[in-house]
Amino acid sequence: MRRDSGIRGLARAGLALMVALRASAAGAAAPDGPTHAADRTTTAVSRSTTTGLEPLPTSPADATTVRSPNPGRSTSPDSMIEEAAKKQSATLRIDLPPGRVLQPIDLVSTLRLAGARNVDIAIARQQINQALADLGKARALWLPSIFFGPTFYRADGQVQTVTGQVQNVNRNSLYIGGLMSTANGFAAPSPGTGYPAVNGMSSVLRFSDAIYEPMAARRDAEATRANLSAQINDALLETAEAYFTLQEASGKLAIAREAAANAELLSEITGAYAESGQGKTADHHRALAELNHQRKSVRLLVGQLQVASTDLVRLLLLDPKLIIAPVEPAEAIIHLIPDDEPIEALLSQALVGRPELAQYRELLNAAAVRLKQARLRPLIPSLGLTVSGGGFGGGNNSFFGNFGMRGDSAASLFWELHNLGFGDWAIMRRKSADREVANLQLIKMVNQVTADVAASYETRSAAILQIEESKNTVVEAVESFKLNVIDIRQGANLPRATRPIEVLQPIQALVQARTDYLDSVLTYNRAQFRLKRAIGLRPD
Repeated sequence: MRRDSGIRGLARAGLALMVALRASAAGAAAPDGPTHAADRTTTAVSRSTTTGLEPLPTSPADATTVRSPNPGRSTSPDSMIEEAAKKQSATLRIDLPPGRVLQPIDLVSTLRLAGARNVDIAIARQQINQALADLGKARALWLPSIFFGPTFYRADGQVQTVTGQVQNVNRNSLYIGGLMSTANGFAAPSPGTGYPAVNGMSSVLRFSDAIYEPMAARRDAEATRANLSAQINDALLETAEAYFTLQEASGKLAIAREAAANAELLSEITGAYAESGQGKTADHHRALAELNHQRKSVRLLVGQLQVASTDLVRLLLLDPKLIIAPVEPAEAIIHLIPDDEPIEALLSQALVGRPELAQYRELLNAAAVRLKQARLRPLIPSLGLTVSGGGFGGGNNSFFGNFGMRGDSAASLFWELHNLGFGDWAIMRRKSADREVANLQLIKMVNQVTADVAASYETRSAAILQIEESKNTVVEAVESFKLNVIDIRQGANLPRATRPIEVLQPIQALVQARTDYLDSVLTYNRAQFRLKRAIGLRPD
């Protein structure tokens, strides 16, 4: 009776394993060559048992090519998001803590949120406002400043008259009016020696500053605009990388769950064989060890998925209580740059379109303008101009009277040698060094851009070969798994029948094959986004 019950148990376990095998074999046919529906097309090449989802759109139709998951039913964004959430919850099988919500999101929506919410992009936009404010200030150097208000003056003691006599005086005066002067101020003469210094300031207009400072400020503003484009590209790439990390965790979690299910079935078969006397108890314990290992991998990958979700939530400034789940299958291949585009064309496009190069070129131009300004400053005259007007009156001691209108003006044109010319020479040396630094930074960025293009191009080329090789490996691994199970099922009680424990190696090989295929696809997708950013285009 024990032998009969063991055989029946073996038959039940073999039947269950064959059902799982059919699902796994159906998934093995998925890694086919990607279709090209547009320049940017997301193509699902994965088995349904890995992710349990088809691509679901949550963005305009021209962003990605997808299939409606349920023809004939409503495909509104809200209903599809709700359906995706249910599918993801069922597929990932994550025990959500209280207050946590599982939120599905696709790549296009992720990139759109990154462009609208990224803090680095917001900072770069404000830096443009700062540069434009500096430009407006530089352009206003030609305009005079206006000062107005009362000025009280009192003198007690010895003063010298214009004829040279020294007298003891007690006098005061009050001036109520205003003054208009050019921009750069210096201390005015004492009120008792000439026209009154309204608010104590007169000024100098340096033509070299008024001419060249707006030119340099304009170059700085253009550099900040280019920096904004670079920040947007970097933020989108960082977000895409975080999304791929989330996809990687999701895909590996599905692979681990499949492996755990296969290991559980194998433990049932080895247990049935050991109970019937056809197999070894040691084989059953070995299968149980593999089952425990795969279950541990599932728990570990659940944690990695939550960590990847937290990182993406941080980048998108979303509610920290959300757990983000990717909508697209983990093995979806994304085409941004044609695979047959030669690297020479990509390098040429990068040297023209990369915003970092435009930024450093503008900074070099600004440094060159400021160097020219420093060299010409001793040669270009400056203008000192003051015009004032108002009411003036006063008298001896505390008497105030004789009020009447008064107007004063003064103008001078002069050249200046700052610190006997040594100060000007030091300024020129500093501006020359600034220009050389800007030029070296531009050269460094050119080298960085070419390295970015070359690295992304080579990584993508290697990933293309890895995808083809790992795709074939998945097919072979599934076939090996299937044949081993058939040998166990059909070869029971035969002298050369396959030992059930020998299925352990095909299970592990299938896990490795699926993982290699997932890694190669995600490496290709990352390289595509990096390459698009490297040539100066937005990686979206």
